[in-house]
Amino acid sequence: MKRKPILSKLRSIYTNKTNASAKQLLQQAIELEDQGNTDEAIIIYTEVIKAAPNWATPYYNLGLIYKYRNEWHLSYTNNVKALAIDPDDEAARWNLGIAATALRNWRTARESWNRFGLKLEVNDDEPNLNLSRAPVRLNPDEGGEVVWCMRIDPARAVIENIPFASSGHRYGDIVLNDGAPVGSRVSGGKEYPVFNELQLLIKSNYNTYSTTVYTNEQRHIDKLLVLCENENVQIEDWSTVRLLCRQCSEGKPHEHHDEELKEAHKSEHYIGFASENKQAILNALENWRVISLCEHSELVLEL
Repeated sequence: MKRKPILSKLRSIYTNKTNASAKQLLQQAIELEDQGNTDEAIIIYTEVIKAAPNWATPYYNLGLIYKYRNEWHLSYTNNVKALAIDPDDEAARWNLGIAATALRNWRTARESWNRFGLKLEVNDDEPNLNLSRAPVRLNPDEGGEVVWCMRIDPARAVIENIPFASSGHRYGDIVLNDGAPVGSRVSGGKEYPVFNELQLLIKSNYNTYSTTVYTNEQRHIDKLLVLCENENVQIEDWSTVRLLCRQCSEGKPHEHHDEELKEAHKSEHYIGFASENKQAILNALENWRVISLCEHSELVLEL
């Protein structure tokens, strides 16, 4: 995953004890990294460390590169080294928590999150918290569908929407999320920061299905929702999902997207379902057809 170049630059704080050669090498490494030449940047960061072994910044920057590569052992090790030099480095501490979570090193993860205000017992048990709802951008380098999730710790979230199959994600998946917000979404009058996904950790047992239902009355959609709930089926009207430009997705959505949404999908609704049992969806659709006197297309397995 491509990292955000500005992050390394913000960490490049020179000290009086840092020699000029190390500073030049660090700048060279940052420029290579910004150009996408991370393999070469890693080599130069290694030279920086040889020149200035007590400087935390090159260790942090290496940890950042390996974080966005999902190379968790290396990210973990470099953040530990950065913190050994600068124990008060909050950014390195947070990234250590992420790496520890990816590695299922729950003791270190708990210790890290406690430094940010949580009061977790420090043990080897997997945290299963109920922190808050949060929007997470899936596959942020490939378009980035944003879904609502429940955060079960600062670095993990459970998907509560039904993602499009093209995302490769399902309802109930557990994803590893970054800690730096990129954009925002509004729900219930409250603005929430959007976090980028780093990695899919655990796939859920739910499959994703779709159909098109033909009705121009919202009450029919509402009835289908109730029937699906009775069958323990998750349902989402994909026709109401906004497809945002990158500028909007990584910021605050513009009003024109809302206007486009109101004009579309009046008589056909593209419906997504999530269930472990296909027959339960078919039962709900058949009951809906009888009650509403409306029709739907064939049920399709998406993922």
